[in-house]
Amino acid sequence: MKIPTIGLMFVLFATTLAKAEVYEVLVVASAEAGDNLRIAEFEKDVRQFNGLQHRGYTAAKPYFNVLHLPSGEVYFVFGFRDEVQGIRRRYYTRTIKNLQRLKSNGEPRYPGMRWVPVADIRQLLNGP
Repeated sequence: MKIPTIGLMFVLFATTLAKAEVYEVLVVASAEAGDNLRIAEFEKDVRQFNGLQHRGYTAAKPYFNVLHLPSGEVYFVFGFRDEVQGIRRRYYTRTIKNLQRLKSNGEPRYPGMRWVPVADIRQLLNGP
């Protein structure tokens, strides 16, 4: 009888760990509301990156989006689709590496990428 009990405890422990993992959104870049050139660049990149799947890159996920926050700030994010769902960052290491490799005039194109929990993004979208 001890073997099924130990097995059940292991399953419960594994389930608890899976639920405890935080879903996050990768903020690739941000801009102020009046920075129309940068925002247009974000929107172009969203279309380009989300279209990779249709160009033969089956592993590419269409999770890029531009979020206009009530504060006026604009976020270019990865991990957003329809509603803020978030992703587990460990599943998207190749996406992060590909974004880090992008250069613009020899400089990193997105130097300030950061992970933000989904709850924080939802709070930013709802405003103060």
